[in-house]
Amino acid sequence: MCGIVGYIGPRQAVSVLMQGLKQLEYRGYDSSGISVLNASSIKTFKKIGKLVNLESIVPEKNRAKVGIGHTRWATHGKVTDENAHPHVSNCGKISLVHNGIIDNYVSLKDELIKKGYTFDSDTDSEVLVHLIHYYLNGDPVSAVQKALERLDGTYGVGVLFADYPDLLIGARNGSPLIVGVGEGEMFLGSDASAFIGLSKQAIYLDDGEMVVLTSKNYKTINRHNKIVDKKVEQVEIDTTENLKGDYPHFFLKEIHEQPDSIRRAIGGRLLPDFGTAKLGGLNLDKRDFFDIKRIHIIAMGSALYAGQIGASVIETLARIPTQVFDASELRYSNPIVDKETLFIAVSQSGETADTILAVKEIQNKGGRVLGVINSVGSTLARLTHGGMYIHAGQEVSVASTKAFTNQVMLLNMFALVLGRMRDVPLSRGKDLVKEIMAMPEKVEEALKCGEIVKEIAYKYKDANSILFLARGTNYPVALEGALKVKEVSYLHAEGFSAGGLKHGPLALICPETPSIFVITEGEYFEKMIGNIIEVKARDGKAIIVTTSSDERLKELADDYIKVPEVDELLSPLVTIIPMQFFSYYISLALGRDIDQPRNLAKSVTVE
Repeated sequence: MCGIVGYIGPRQAVSVLMQGLKQLEYRGYDSSGISVLNASSIKTFKKIGKLVNLESIVPEKNRAKVGIGHTRWATHGKVTDENAHPHVSNCGKISLVHNGIIDNYVSLKDELIKKGYTFDSDTDSEVLVHLIHYYLNGDPVSAVQKALERLDGTYGVGVLFADYPDLLIGARNGSPLIVGVGEGEMFLGSDASAFIGLSKQAIYLDDGEMVVLTSKNYKTINRHNKIVDKKVEQVEIDTTENLKGDYPHFFLKEIHEQPDSIRRAIGGRLLPDFGTAKLGGLNLDKRDFFDIKRIHIIAMGSALYAGQIGASVIETLARIPTQVFDASELRYSNPIVDKETLFIAVSQSGETADTILAVKEIQNKGGRVLGVINSVGSTLARLTHGGMYIHAGQEVSVASTKAFTNQVMLLNMFALVLGRMRDVPLSRGKDLVKEIMAMPEKVEEALKCGEIVKEIAYKYKDANSILFLARGTNYPVALEGALKVKEVSYLHAEGFSAGGLKHGPLALICPETPSIFVITEGEYFEKMIGNIIEVKARDGKAIIVTTSSDERLKELADDYIKVPEVDELLSPLVTIIPMQFFSYYISLALGRDIDQPRNLAKSVTVE
């Protein structure tokens, strides 16, 4: 994996491909490359590292009108120029880019070696370009089809043929691929960002489909070789979100965008007079809501922790037992699916492979799945029965910020809808609606802690490890805070329930390992005070993030961060802000690649 771009048309292909790769940088990558077709000859350029390294070896003047490009995030084979994509056939006349994992590549590789093929890389992807060559007998479309039929695994591919200068083939199975439709030109992309500013019309391929592109038209066929009539959809992407503006990093920009992104999440959905919300797109009628006896939330990474917050709020307001599952585990656990269980899949990209595969397993058993998704038109958006778009806008930094808070907000509103249909009285519903409406301003106020957190982060940049401790609805905030530090700073960090301190984590306490406590007013307040005292008694450093003005916290804290007081159920939306700042500034102090951390990808499209 990570990013695919393809072009066929009148423009200079090199320019289009390089622009597309830059727009896909946010997905994360460790190497990149392009292949272009010049006078029946394929020229391939690839390089490890940033795109600037690739640009340095690509000729500025190149008249090629067709080509493919790729940003790679290593799965099979180390980070080397040879393992970067595109891969080229031994004869030099076929070039291929591939996202996904070929599970049976070892046996296919052995077979091809026996047939005389030689391999230049350690990747699974190179197997496919040689298979296509093996089956090529005057019909490139048939050759690609036959080669793909041999694969076990997932793929999103773009294929270029030297002997067919007005042809570009794409196909997908388990890895996203989109066609951009222009006037006398066509584009391929792993997402629509690949052709931002060049086309606003797109076709979303489904699994098992192949697209045959010329500069003038396209044809989509399924695995049974039947032509599929695909809907051309409008793609609206705010190109300003790809610009850092006055910010040094997208991560910091996206932290500061959260008040506006939360406003978009709320936008027009609240019904103040009725103390509830209207969530269009759920495809559930009132009777369906009353039939729900259990809710299972499935997600990965930051979305998993947003789901845990959502589960806590759903159980509190709606009194519906709600569990949260790691999607990569659920898929293989033979999940129990019945008509009384509602599944909710949470994903920023809508392309998270583990979550998609879990959803397919649930649907195969007859389960109903809703999506909480950011990317319109994504695989999950089209796969689920209904759902809620979070409207966070494009998130460029690999580490999630505004998508996380918008996921939390949407799950809170969903919990309110369920709660009002059950046990939540009108007065409480109206109070919660007021609290939700005030959240953009509360988050804006929370952002004022940035400079204080910066000083604290620089103070602890040499820490051996960092512990995050909380209880109740904010326990997942501790987990998310620790994840942010791990992702961006590469420091070891762990989130724990503060109630579990005596059950192991207390052994980690020492002056070199600071503890960040998240404390809000409520039933856990005095217990959290006790936890802080336990840590202080063992010479631990206590950084306190709180919505409370209780003076005891200032006295106990080595470092103190105050955020606005809000309803306990909504408090994660403000307590997460210092965590995001802390991970940003400690990473800045350590000189890390903040927007594109090592070894990580924005959209994890393989298992």
